[in-house]
Amino acid sequence: MSASNDSVDVGRMLAWASRPRETPGRHDDYHRVVTRYRNEPDFAATVDAVFTGAGLYLLVDDRDGIVATANPDSPLRVTASDVVKRAQPAHRAAIGAVILTIARTAYPDSAMLDDPDRVAVFTTQSVVDALDRAVQAHAEATGEDGPVDDDLVEAWRQWAGLQTARPNARRRSTNDRPGLVNRVCRLLTDAGYLTARGDTDGGTWLARPRFRHAVTVLCEDSDLYVIVNQLTEVDEDRP
Repeated sequence: MSASNDSVDVGRMLAWASRPRETPGRHDDYHRVVTRYRNEPDFAATVDAVFTGAGLYLLVDDRDGIVATANPDSPLRVTASDVVKRAQPAHRAAIGAVILTIARTAYPDSAMLDDPDRVAVFTTQSVVDALDRAVQAHAEATGEDGPVDDDLVEAWRQWAGLQTARPNARRRSTNDRPGLVNRVCRLLTDAGYLTARGDTDGGTWLARPRFRHAVTVLCEDSDLYVIVNQLTEVDEDRP
């Protein structure tokens, strides 16, 4: 194709990457540009150069579509704080811990990230339980000698400061733990990472394929995920 057509299709790649709820199987144009990327090395190199220049890491899959992840220095990067600007300042550190724990709860074993057919379903209560265990483990660890991560301490402190679930509450409040988890899950749903499946245990959520890709990148690049993964492990020998 001509350079002009290539430029248009690079733009189409960017347009589809910004629509996380869509898949190539639902749109002919989406399928067309994904196929071009997968089958035409020169076109793929052009796309990669443009996305790299914008600070974006690109993953293109025939079934899941285009997953773009922003590097830390990318002007297109959106952080949890950007997404939840209306959240109370006291909740913002806890929100990061919630996102990481959702990742760990959906994919408790890193080998699961290599299985594109795995159906990752979790509940709000399972995330709350994992974070409660993490706070307890951290509280016990702080009594021991060793370096202290102030940011991690703040996240756990803020989570511990939230109320537990209110009995028989018809509406969740972000001032309680299940309510905050549900709010984060809804944000991830709006971003195309999760799908709401029901109300069991405070809410049931299905991780979409692009969430698996995002968690894969998180596992490779983030020490925070490793920390949360270790802290939320259940020690079967403990009473």
